[in-house]
Amino acid sequence: MKKVILEEQVKIKAVKNFSGKDKLIDYYIEQPGQEKIYAFSKVFTQNTYDMCKAGIRVNELSVKRSRDRGVMRLVNYLNVILPYLCEFYEIPVAAS
Repeated sequence: MKKVILEEQVKIKAVKNFSGKDKLIDYYIEQPGQEKIYAFSKVFTQNTYDMCKAGIRVNELSVKRSRDRGVMRLVNYLNVILPYLCEFYEIPVAAS
């Protein structure tokens, strides 16, 4: 598994999804000038929602460190799924 670094304008945004039995947060990838792309859903925690509700750069989130277990679960899951999302949705990767 390799580390993926995206362009600076790519953000991830959180939206509450309380429609079913579980309280979830749906995460979407936003690129300037394009529509939102559904990325994944995770269990609702207030800290992760507050951090991502306005949008946070994916590169910033992928290296985030915190004592909050919910935040670290999100960071770890994002680092695992990000290479697959980049390949499937052709998200722009920074030149290395």
